[in-house]
Amino acid sequence: MKRCILLLSSLLALSAAHADTTSVQEILYGLNTGIQEQWASYERQTLAINTELQAIDSAFADRKLELEEYIMLLNRKMSLLEEKSIAEEFLGVELTKIRYKKGLELIRLLYEKVLGLDHHFSTLQTYQDIMMLSNPNAYPEFQRSKSLLEKRLKKENALQLPGILNSNPYLSTTFSLITSLIGSGDTSEREKELSEVSCILDFTARMYSELSTIYYETEYLKQNNLALKEDCITLFADYVGVIGYHTPLDICRKQDDWEAVYDALSLYITGLQEQMKKNPDDPRVLKQQINLEFAVDRLIDFINKYNNFIAQGTKYYQKFEIILSNYPNEKDCKAQLPPQFSNLKKDVQYSIERFTEAYNIAELKGSKLKDLLYGFSD
Repeated sequence: MKRCILLLSSLLALSAAHADTTSVQEILYGLNTGIQEQWASYERQTLAINTELQAIDSAFADRKLELEEYIMLLNRKMSLLEEKSIAEEFLGVELTKIRYKKGLELIRLLYEKVLGLDHHFSTLQTYQDIMMLSNPNAYPEFQRSKSLLEKRLKKENALQLPGILNSNPYLSTTFSLITSLIGSGDTSEREKELSEVSCILDFTARMYSELSTIYYETEYLKQNNLALKEDCITLFADYVGVIGYHTPLDICRKQDDWEAVYDALSLYITGLQEQMKKNPDDPRVLKQQINLEFAVDRLIDFINKYNNFIAQGTKYYQKFEIILSNYPNEKDCKAQLPPQFSNLKKDVQYSIERFTEAYNIAELKGSKLKDLLYGFSD
């Protein structure tokens, strides 16, 4: 039943993956369009100012102006030059605002990705499957055969494997082999009993180390994802702390408080522009804008970290797939291998699909996104 639920989750996740890709494409499009529109607005504004400045310069060159008219034009020219300077300063602020806001949208999307990974690791049956597969004592057939062998051997020399050693898969396997070889009873009967558990003994002996590798490396990925989630939460706190928003990311998401974040950004930008009008040389104005720029830089660092984790996870699961497909006696022992082996293979294949399709976003790795976040547009 749980496998069916997992399959359903897989289908839903793959559907969501396409939506996520579209979201990244929309963010890129909005970022590029916003930057281009802002530049176009600035160029229209400066074109109008330059046209009027040229007309004033032409009037000055005419040298037929009355003093009063000359002073009026001179004042107008100074006013236009100030407008041009402020327009240039405002352009920088507006471009930073666009990049910062799109950065917020990226953080929101990446957090959903990381939460999806968290859910992915928690729903897999990897731990249970590996514990079952790697320990021969977990196989009912092995326990039955082992019990018969032990009884037969005990009749002769009262030898019994201690409990602590009995739980060790290597020693348990070895003990069963020895008892089957030296125990009493008909040779053909002992051969039959050994044959019944031969695949179990072979599989657990050959695959124990490999299954342990899969288990510990899966745990490693799981812990790295938890660290990535904490990094995303910290990034958000630092990112929005600049604009005076202090609600943690998980609560912001739960309460759908994103409009409040955007409102805080608008208030911050409005205040910055008002300060520019009053005193464009105020060092605090430059510091406030640098704070926004630095926040965007930290986002790019996190994007790189996310991409590296997805690449690492993909390689790990591809390695797991190779490990599980290289059990040499799978064909001969297929009937005796438990369903957990097939389930583990499916989980690994499912994980590869998730890492390569749902979480691997090509747009996050290209230079286009970074160029736009740094303020470069075609």
